[in-house]
Amino acid sequence: MMLKNFIRWGLAGLLLSSATLAGMNTPTMAQLNSYERDGLTIFGGANPDFRLSYQLLNNTPRNKRARWNMEVPGEQLSTATTALVVTLPESFTRYRGRIDLDEITVRYGRIDGEGEEIVVDEVRWDDVVFSGANDLSEDLDKIEIFLAEDIPADKSITISFNKVKNPSRSLMLRTNLQVFPRGQELPTYVGTWEMLVAYDIRE
Repeated sequence: MMLKNFIRWGLAGLLLSSATLAGMNTPTMAQLNSYERDGLTIFGGANPDFRLSYQLLNNTPRNKRARWNMEVPGEQLSTATTALVVTLPESFTRYRGRIDLDEITVRYGRIDGEGEEIVVDEVRWDDVVFSGANDLSEDLDKIEIFLAEDIPADKSITISFNKVKNPSRSLMLRTNLQVFPRGQELPTYVGTWEMLVAYDIRE
């Protein structure tokens, strides 16, 4: 309970900045709907060492059957992990994007493989106003994923948002992952998924 309360009330000042960017070069379909090993390369984006891979399915505006598969390689998880915190710009919800919290799963293994599912104890959605020094900072939405069992160190995992309603317009979402290592009260930044969601090939 202490960990959950700490995440809920004490994390705002620790979150890394996120941004929604427009006017990017048109990505390939491979970047939109298939396994993207390095994520999109964005000027001023995440350090390549912290850029995480992802897969977007049914990635068109307003699509109610969109799915996000977000990979975390084992080398990024150097200690056992008790909770996951995913943050994304509030522009996702501002443009009517929605994520079904009951349809979030976590499993061992990479996107293109199979692995045992990790039982999720609870998922919470919270709105956080980030007041950092970076001029790109904006309001963030925070998804807290509490696990029924710790993820051992050096184990790759895939977080899946299995039922997403895409926003009404294309958005570049810099989506960050932080984790709570076992026995620690402060979160550790793990990496960033830089994703162009709700992209319509006809645009």
